[in-house]
Amino acid sequence: MEYKHERFTLNWLCEFRDKGAEADFMDYEKKASLSIVKFLTLLMGFIFAMFALSDYYYSGAEHIFLISLSLRGLALFIAIVTFSVVGKFQRYDQTLLMITLAELTIFAIYLVNLYSLKASDPDLQFMSLMLFILAVFLIPNRWKNCLIAGSILLISYIVYGAIFEAPSSSPSLIQRSLYLLVCLVSCAFFLYGRESSERKHFAAEQLLEFMSITDRLTGIYNRGRFEYILGLWIKNMRHDPFCLVLYDIDNFKRVNDTFGHSAGDRVLVGTSEIVSANIRDDDIFARWGGEEFVILFGSTPLERAADLAERLRKAVENYSAADTEKVTVSIGVVQYRREENTEERIEEFIRRADEKMYEAKNAGKNRVMAES
Repeated sequence: MEYKHERFTLNWLCEFRDKGAEADFMDYEKKASLSIVKFLTLLMGFIFAMFALSDYYYSGAEHIFLISLSLRGLALFIAIVTFSVVGKFQRYDQTLLMITLAELTIFAIYLVNLYSLKASDPDLQFMSLMLFILAVFLIPNRWKNCLIAGSILLISYIVYGAIFEAPSSSPSLIQRSLYLLVCLVSCAFFLYGRESSERKHFAAEQLLEFMSITDRLTGIYNRGRFEYILGLWIKNMRHDPFCLVLYDIDNFKRVNDTFGHSAGDRVLVGTSEIVSANIRDDDIFARWGGEEFVILFGSTPLERAADLAERLRKAVENYSAADTEKVTVSIGVVQYRREENTEERIEEFIRRADEKMYEAKNAGKNRVMAES
């Protein structure tokens, strides 16, 4: 399979160029990882709050410890709020943006807390920032969000160290910063690769699903998918009338015998495109088999369905296929029967439409026959 499918080509940001495919992937990611995102965000808040125990030894005074405790309590509150509301966003990219802002806010609280404690242990600061960076890349997020957040963490650490650490520790600050930079870049490359792999896997799944439910030649639904949807309609549409249209391309065997199978394929594709362009967005269109096609008109009474079918017949009649004779279709239209105690079976529904279609053929072809 060629991965660079027209809908699933990745740009340099590891995003699908097609906005629809990108939106589908974000919905997929939301379902797959939202619970993990919420759990890890809350866990990060609790771990940060628990370090209040170590602050007791650094504070040196009760009021300083209370300030530290308040700051860590604020960070926990932010984590709890984030845990509570991230699932309420309709768009998953908004959820991830909130996660990123929550991470940066908690880190800002960490810097304020560090300053209030006057903690001067550079090794402890180094390890703390290392944990922050790892936490940012551990919580599911877009790789670019993680890279931006991690870069802000690193720059903030360098600025803080340059301002508040003793001048004699400058070489150590540079060394620690380089270690953190290597950590940041390594995590970014790893996450980029993982996200690229996930998107390729998603694209492969989507393409396989597309192939399983569509007709390979015309690109519309296949018979299996149509029968599945029809079953759902029969089960769920309790009150609204819906109709079935079954049509057959007239003299299709003669087209194949006279002009060749490639010309016949062009007729199948061309008429399918004409019909697709002239039906409503909610109508279900599928290839039933050979040169036969079916359409479901939802929330449509029989008289209205017959009018729509006549419009399709005229559209096909006006279609001109290259290197073939004029193309016409014979159409049968029936409405689903929902009796008082029993529901009509799918086979009977299709059989009635098939009978009306053959009535149209026997009456001279290129016409619509609907039940009276």
